[in-house]
Amino acid sequence: MAPRVLVPLAPGVEEMEAVIAIDTLRRGGLEVVSAGVSAREITASRGVRLVCDALWTDIDPSSFDVLVIPGGAGGTEALAADTRVLDAVRRFAESGRIIAAICAGPLVLQAAGVLDGKRATCHPAVREKLSQPVRVESDRVVIDGNIITSQGPGTAMDFALSVMRRVAGDKPAQDVAAGLLI
Repeated sequence: MAPRVLVPLAPGVEEMEAVIAIDTLRRGGLEVVSAGVSAREITASRGVRLVCDALWTDIDPSSFDVLVIPGGAGGTEALAADTRVLDAVRRFAESGRIIAAICAGPLVLQAAGVLDGKRATCHPAVREKLSQPVRVESDRVVIDGNIITSQGPGTAMDFALSVMRRVAGDKPAQDVAAGLLI
């Protein structure tokens, strides 16, 4: 059975980060479900409309192996304010399952209290919002234990391949990268 990946989406999500993560992980054979926290169809940060696979209310977060949080200011604010999403982040952290966040997405992890003492990266525009005891780094992708973080749209492919490597292994990630001419 393929690892299951949950991607919560809210209006204002950064579409490149969401779509690149979803598409890349699916190319690697992972089962990816995008779940709209407020509606099945959402408008992303640049006006692109995305249709989610499910509503958050229709899924069981505990049935997934990986949680991927895309960025985008509006989407991140909505996810960080949603107690259901924060509870899922905490449960993933407690069980040691993979949690990945890109751009402003690490702010959701901070709101859930799972970044304390961890190394992380984020978009430079939100770097000052990540507070101690988070150790903010400037690498494109930072992996600390079960938490993977990345900087933004331009690092989305590196981010998705890092998640795939961690979940499915080097070979599937290499195969996907080769197929994408990376």
